[in-house]
Amino acid sequence: MSRKMIVIGILILLTACSNTEKVHEAADKDNMSEVEETTNNSDVDNVSPAENNTFSLKEIDINQLNEIRITEKDGNRILFDDYLSSTEIVSETEAVFSDEYYDTVRNSSQALYCEGFDEDFDNDMIDTNISNMKFVHFDSSGTNTFSSFESPYNLIKKNTVLDLEGTDESSEVNVKDIVYGYCVDNITLNCFIKRNTSDTFDVIIDPAYMYGLPVYHSDAACCDYTVNGLNIKADTLFLNVADVDGALKDTLMRSSSSYVYAQLTFGKIDCSYGVKSGYNITASIDDYKLITTDTERVLTKSFMFENTEGKNPEMLRVYNTIMSNMDVLNTESTLGITLLDLDFDNIPEVLATRYSDISDPLYKGSDTEAADVDVYRIENENLIYIGTLYNYHTVIYELGNVLGLKTLEDGSKAWFNMSYRNRNTGEVSDTDYIFTLEGNELKFQEVFSKDKEGNYYYFGEPMVFEESTFTDEIYGQETTMYSWGNYKSRFGTWELIGKIKQGYCEDMKDSSFNLYSDWLSHTDPNNKSYKLQLTERMLSYNVAYLVDSYYLGSYDANKQYFEYRFLGDYAKPVIYLYPTKQEDVSVKIDLKGMLTCSYPEYNDGWNVTAYPDGTLINKSDGREYSYLYWEGKGAADWDMSQGFVVKGSDTARFLQDKLEYLGLTARELNEFIVYWLPLMKDNKYNLITFQTAAYEENARLYITPKPDSVLRVFMAYKALDDYIEVPEQRLSTFKRNGFAAVEWGGTEVK
Repeated sequence: MSRKMIVIGILILLTACSNTEKVHEAADKDNMSEVEETTNNSDVDNVSPAENNTFSLKEIDINQLNEIRITEKDGNRILFDDYLSSTEIVSETEAVFSDEYYDTVRNSSQALYCEGFDEDFDNDMIDTNISNMKFVHFDSSGTNTFSSFESPYNLIKKNTVLDLEGTDESSEVNVKDIVYGYCVDNITLNCFIKRNTSDTFDVIIDPAYMYGLPVYHSDAACCDYTVNGLNIKADTLFLNVADVDGALKDTLMRSSSSYVYAQLTFGKIDCSYGVKSGYNITASIDDYKLITTDTERVLTKSFMFENTEGKNPEMLRVYNTIMSNMDVLNTESTLGITLLDLDFDNIPEVLATRYSDISDPLYKGSDTEAADVDVYRIENENLIYIGTLYNYHTVIYELGNVLGLKTLEDGSKAWFNMSYRNRNTGEVSDTDYIFTLEGNELKFQEVFSKDKEGNYYYFGEPMVFEESTFTDEIYGQETTMYSWGNYKSRFGTWELIGKIKQGYCEDMKDSSFNLYSDWLSHTDPNNKSYKLQLTERMLSYNVAYLVDSYYLGSYDANKQYFEYRFLGDYAKPVIYLYPTKQEDVSVKIDLKGMLTCSYPEYNDGWNVTAYPDGTLINKSDGREYSYLYWEGKGAADWDMSQGFVVKGSDTARFLQDKLEYLGLTARELNEFIVYWLPLMKDNKYNLITFQTAAYEENARLYITPKPDSVLRVFMAYKALDDYIEVPEQRLSTFKRNGFAAVEWGGTEVK
């Protein structure tokens, strides 16, 4: 009998979830997916379900599953759009697939609307909040090494499983469901909990405590709940708990069958989400502390400071001051409200971040966006304006509007501010300061600056760089070395300055503060922020939460653990032009971020005369160049799920082979290796990937006249202490045809 496997349509129903008093069930929502029929595969022709039409993956070679192409969409969000990489067959109908390419989870908007109390309950406000929350990657476990989803918890991502089924009358294979999931241990949350008639408990997590827990759904129907007769809409999760610590079970079983508000410590939460089947969340409860039985008051008002036992009396004063001045703090442009003790007197100052524009003709596009931070002192339940910090809003490495706490040589503390404005001249210019708050005055001291002539200054003194020559150990070429103290660079003063700044900020990794508020606005890297919709209860609760976190340290969402990085995300991209005849050429870059250095000077684009041998004559200065160089900052998401793990000592040979295969000439690949090898060769291992798609998406290149062939090689690498297994990346060979343009660059992923 002929045995054939024809991969055809995938029908997946996106599930919407609804909650009743007893169970939170999935509601159906149709969502048609597409699948590309597999062709020209002789192995597939030899596959069929088992005899008697019982489908079994056990009879299929796992590599044949890689031929299934899935296009799965949820509104405008693409869940899958490619051939997936299968990693394991786990049952007769289920297989594990890799989903590292796709955005599958988001943060909760922490929205809560109550019927009869919030006038927006019956409109689309919660839909708006959910749709405004960006879906991101969640593609690792434990420490979230390559994940875009940030969390204070130790989240363990579960395998993504495709549930497949065969048909009764043919050899067709359909995808029945796609199931994601994660686990988290030892987590304490405030929740609504009630006992069922059986030995189980229904738990609704208070949405104000949803920070850092991944959410998969995108449909507001998942947000409908009823708590003791009060209908609510909450962007949260519902748990059905059967596993309770034995010492607590008798206590909980004696409780009423109505919801109460309690602090629960979970030994484990296990969350699974099927695109068709919806949520299935189980948990174990290790500890229980009743807060109140008045759930309506919890849902409709802030009660945080009604019980002040064990709390500093200043907390209530700070809370009341912020709430009574909310018309000053929370305007249409406000993106963050933060408490920081700037003068170290144990009373916090209030910092309000406001979106604004940089009014300077030299700054265009996203570079015109600023995050001005107004600083207020709390005095007699009033806010006294102190001054403004001028921060970039354009987010670099997903961080832009930050302050770092610096320990000075004499042991005193000061705040480090990366400013877009020189406070002495008033000009728009990258200037870094340390500052202190003394009385009602912010006192600034300039650390790094650069004048119009390109001269750098350190604490107001000119920085004199030394130059020396040495012979390159690999190619025997004479090369210039730039140095300043113990800092050295072979590629120019721009890189040397970056290393100096990184060294200065080394001790601020664990004392840096993000001035945005995720409950007030949503900020994407390199995109304008937008405000979330808040009810009075949500605003009041989050301010109370902010005050509580400052004094008690129970919530640390505003503290960011990151490395200050001043070197560009796009390191030393160089552009070669090879026309078939002498030609005037215009080159422009559309970068999601900002250009930090260029040679020759960019001037809103390069205009050159290009020659077939690659020689370029820059029209603005008449000088000859071998290529166009640029350096930039950005926040692209680099996919490190596939690539090559190479010993540091083998890096040169690896790059020679791969770059030649990709299509670089000997001259081009030599210049690539000379730049990158010194940064990679001493690492124990390097995870190396080539990021064409993500690079082109974040740094578009426009060349006029349009070349006949374009090659853009962008390498992202990560230093490793130990060898790891990753799927090998498939590379394509470039063929030069007619007018050819070639570009290479790279970045280190921390």
